[in-house]
Amino acid sequence: MLRIVGQSGPYARYDCCEALDSSDFFRQDVPMAGENWERLGDYVVARRTALGMRDRRAFAAATGVTDRTLGKLENGSRVSASTLGVVENHLGWAPGSCRRILAGGEPAAASARGSPDQYQDPTLQHIAETPGLPPEVVRGLIALARTWREQRDEDQPPERRRA
Repeated sequence: MLRIVGQSGPYARYDCCEALDSSDFFRQDVPMAGENWERLGDYVVARRTALGMRDRRAFAAATGVTDRTLGKLENGSRVSASTLGVVENHLGWAPGSCRRILAGGEPAAASARGSPDQYQDPTLQHIAETPGLPPEVVRGLIALARTWREQRDEDQPPERRRA
């Protein structure tokens, strides 16, 4: 409810009598409808142990994600999208697999395109391994990066060109 403070008309000042609590709109610990974080945690633990990482600390060291964050994920708590992407990569799942599991589906195996030997250039390899990018976007970005490199190499004097 608003009440007028001071003069009325177009220059009126209003004061709010009640505070609006909007904290629930932005809470990250409240699951979205249809998301089953406990189910995702069970899948992550099962896949991690199937890959021979019986200890969560070993998985944390391999991924660069903290042990505490992995513990939250494995115990059914919400984590960031970037954490999900890293976990998918290290578990051998295709991008979007964690979201599929949250929605009640099954994870998809990562394609061979993300193999470490595919690109010698680390920039191109990074583009190829970026989680969540559709294959056509990856192909376009790699083609663009190669074109920029070729143009740059043509513009440089011969002694500065890449081998």
